[in-house]
Amino acid sequence: MTNWLKRKATKELIVLILVAASFGMSIAYINTKTYDPKTATSIGHGDTLDFLNMYSGGYGSGLHAYRLLVPMLARMTPAPPNLLFIGRRSFNAATQAVMKFAVLNFLFLLGACIALYYLQLGFSMSFFESFLGVMLFLSSQTVVRSTGIPLPDSAFFFFFLLCMLAIQRDNLLLFLFAHTIGMTAKELMMLSLPLILLSLLPSRRKTWMLLATIPGVMIYAIIRINLAPFHLSEYIAGKVLSNAGEQIAGLLSPNGLINLFLSFGFSWIPAFYVLATGKVPLLLKRWSWLILFIFAGVISGIGAGNFGRGTFNAFPVVFPLAAIGISKWLSLNQQN
Repeated sequence: MTNWLKRKATKELIVLILVAASFGMSIAYINTKTYDPKTATSIGHGDTLDFLNMYSGGYGSGLHAYRLLVPMLARMTPAPPNLLFIGRRSFNAATQAVMKFAVLNFLFLLGACIALYYLQLGFSMSFFESFLGVMLFLSSQTVVRSTGIPLPDSAFFFFFLLCMLAIQRDNLLLFLFAHTIGMTAKELMMLSLPLILLSLLPSRRKTWMLLATIPGVMIYAIIRINLAPFHLSEYIAGKVLSNAGEQIAGLLSPNGLINLFLSFGFSWIPAFYVLATGKVPLLLKRWSWLILFIFAGVISGIGAGNFGRGTFNAFPVVFPLAAIGISKWLSLNQQN
C-alpha cells in the first residue's frame, strides 16, 4: 500500500482528484444554493422541471421523458444533511430533491474528470497536459452552469468519456457497459458510433464495438415506445432543411456567434492552433472530425437552437487539443 502511494502516477492521480473534487464541489454547492424551481424557466433552466417531475414519479416532455437514469438514481441517493446546503432556509421535498441531484451530479462530474484524464494519457499526453485538459473542462460554461442542478449532463459526460476510453483501449466489456447504461441517461451516447468508425481499431474489433451498441439502442427503443411512439415525420428531409435555415440565421446573429464561442471560450484558439500547426496524436486527429459532425447536427436543428450547449458535446476532443496547443505554445516561449 505504501509503495503504491509513493508511485508518481498515483500521486498525480490523487492531485487530479483533489483539485477536480474541489472545483466540482464549489460548482455544485453554488448552483444548488442559488437554484429555485420557481425561477428556473426564466433563467433558461426550464428543462430541470421535467427531471424534478420525473424524480417525483411524473413524466418529462419531449426527449427528456426518455432520460430516466439520473432521476431514478436521484431517488435512490441518500440526501445530505439539509443544513449543509440550505442553512436556515425552509426544508421541503423540493429542496431535498435538488440536494440529491447535486450529490449525484457531483459524483458523475468527478468520474468524468478522471475518465477524461485517463483518455488524455492514452493520447500520450503528459500529466501537465492531461491535468490542464481537465481544468479547461471544469471551467467551461456548460459544466459550471449545469453541474448540481436537476439535469442528466454530468452522467452523459461520464458515460460518453468511458465509451471513448473503451474504444481507445479496445475494451469491449467497458464499452458495452458504458454505452448500455449511458443510453438511459442521454441518447447522445450514439455519438460513439462515428468514433468507433474513426478509431484505429482493426475492422473486426470495430464490428464488435458497433454490435455492442445494440443492447443500449434496444433499451432506449423500449423506453421510448412505452412512453411515446416514434415520430419519424420529425426527421424527414424537409423538416431538417427547414430547421437548418432557421439555425443558420440564428447562428449568424450576434447572440448566436457569442453562444457558439462560449461553448469552449478561448479554448477554441489553442485547439485550432494545434490542429493547424502541431503534431496531434493520430487517434485524436481522426476524432477531431467529431467537431464538424456535431456542428452539422446543431445546424440541422438537433441542438434545439442552443449552439453553445449543442456544440459542447465535442468537449472530449476540443479540450485535449487545447491542452496540447497551450503546452506547445509554452514550450516555444521557453525556447525563445
